[in-house]
Amino acid sequence: MEPDLSPRFERWLCHPRFFKAVLLLALALAASTITLAFYSDDYILLCYLAELIPGSPPWYDLYNFFGGDPHRTQANIALTGLPWWTDPELRLHLVRPLASALFTLENAVFGRAPLGYHLVSIALYVALVAAAGRLFLRVLPGATAALALLIFAVSASHMQSAGWIACQHLLLAALPVVLGLSAYLRYREEGWRPGRYLGPLGLGIGLLGGEAALGGAAYWIAYQLAGPAPPGRAAGWRARAAAALPVLGLLVYFAAYKAAGGGAAHTGGYVDPLADPLRFVATAAERLPVLLGNAIMTVPADFSTAFPKGPFVVIGLAATTGAALLYRACLPAIPERERAALRWLVPGALLAFVTCLGGFPGSRLLLLPNLGIAPLLAVLVVRGLRRGPSRGLASWPRRAGAGFLGVVHVALAPPMFLLATVSSADIARKLEDVARTAEIGAPPRKRVFIAASSDPMASMYPQAIIALESPDAISCWAMLSMTKASHRLTRTGESSFTLAPIGQTMLTGAFESLYRAPSSPLQPGYEIRQCGGTIRVAEVEDGKPTRLEIDVGAPLEDPGLVLLAWRDGKLRRVAPPAVGETIELPWSPGPIGLF
Repeated sequence: MEPDLSPRFERWLCHPRFFKAVLLLALALAASTITLAFYSDDYILLCYLAELIPGSPPWYDLYNFFGGDPHRTQANIALTGLPWWTDPELRLHLVRPLASALFTLENAVFGRAPLGYHLVSIALYVALVAAAGRLFLRVLPGATAALALLIFAVSASHMQSAGWIACQHLLLAALPVVLGLSAYLRYREEGWRPGRYLGPLGLGIGLLGGEAALGGAAYWIAYQLAGPAPPGRAAGWRARAAAALPVLGLLVYFAAYKAAGGGAAHTGGYVDPLADPLRFVATAAERLPVLLGNAIMTVPADFSTAFPKGPFVVIGLAATTGAALLYRACLPAIPERERAALRWLVPGALLAFVTCLGGFPGSRLLLLPNLGIAPLLAVLVVRGLRRGPSRGLASWPRRAGAGFLGVVHVALAPPMFLLATVSSADIARKLEDVARTAEIGAPPRKRVFIAASSDPMASMYPQAIIALESPDAISCWAMLSMTKASHRLTRTGESSFTLAPIGQTMLTGAFESLYRAPSSPLQPGYEIRQCGGTIRVAEVEDGKPTRLEIDVGAPLEDPGLVLLAWRDGKLRRVAPPAVGETIELPWSPGPIGLF
């Protein structure tokens, strides 16, 4: 007879030192992210503080990437590295004053040494894991709470939150929210009066850290509507709704957010639910299954930006269905305390998902949704592994499902966290190498035109590193195409050429649409000045360019002009062909390996 391992497993989870062991494991995993150093958007924030980008936002508003002013945007297109196809009305203003202030303080203390920034992130992440553990211990039995904490602490989807410096806003949003939620639960269940005020205070501080704190408000609402009734108080819906009234303070937050110019518009990467609710609903229907697949099956949502989304949606729907069926199979073995906790934690997680569906897709968005998903997974593993009254074949699907979740979220999660760290660190080093080996040449300052480079690490970000390390190297940076395809470049004059992707239209990739939404098509004849040259859309297909006409305003052989393309792992010079001749620029994957 096969032994039942669940009692032994539960005794291990209930060991008095288990909590500390999980914190040490979280510390070790988070510490591995030191190898990332600075990464992508970190360089943009550093450039803002150094005022190396015209129109850089103030120190308290560093996440104001695009303000939505057409005149300023067009001026920035002409002078900076914004793509020529950027919508003049593009707005991407994320109001995160606490995160901006922290980055500014770190910059003042640590300068351009990334270690100090990472130590702050590591401390914040370990504090968040500790706060989540206290919350789980309050609402779940010991073994289930311990496993929920372990699942939450080692989730590979938290790597970017713990290690990407520009993502500190997620930690600053989550930590005070979780602490406030725990304090409020203590008030509701024990009558601890300070919790009545610390709860809303935690939510308010979190919102100053970033809009991700709205996920914390989701748990607050779910607890009021579906959580246990306070001792000695009415449990009716009217009483619960009245208890949720403090959350109406969110309306003040939304009003202040809009008054500060926050939100997103005319971008394909972010969707503002307040400004465009219909598009948000359509986007949410696609992104929610993708994120659920990441949360339940650990299939990285980040890959959905590089590959067709259909398979990720199918995986997410299948994973959600499987988890629901497993919960139903485990239900007779789930004690009432765990059922009561899941009645508000799971709806809270789903609402937390909704609050982040407008963001650029990625596993980093799961930090607060996992606060409810981790307890669900823990319950499914602990209760699913137990033998039921029936010892026949009927118990095998349940135990197999629980075992699979245990392997994925406990055994494999730490290696996946480390693998994600190693992969991101490798990309970060390659990005630095791209910037430092770009064939720009010695001063004087050059006008740089990137003819073809689809990977953002080889087109969007090198300029920021070059500006920080060699301010006199370039005078402007123009990305002509980020299309994932080979290109034909035909010289049409002394200073002019045409550029056309082969077998592909432009503006179809996730990072291309970040600057212009698919709902804003381009027309033939669209023309814009950039980097002292003129870029004109010559041909389009369904509103997307298929051929460009470029005149750089000087002979292509001019020593002050550099024409580059991604080739053989570097941004290499393109030797201009003779007038009337054509050359092909073959596509190859960039530092990320997917674009």
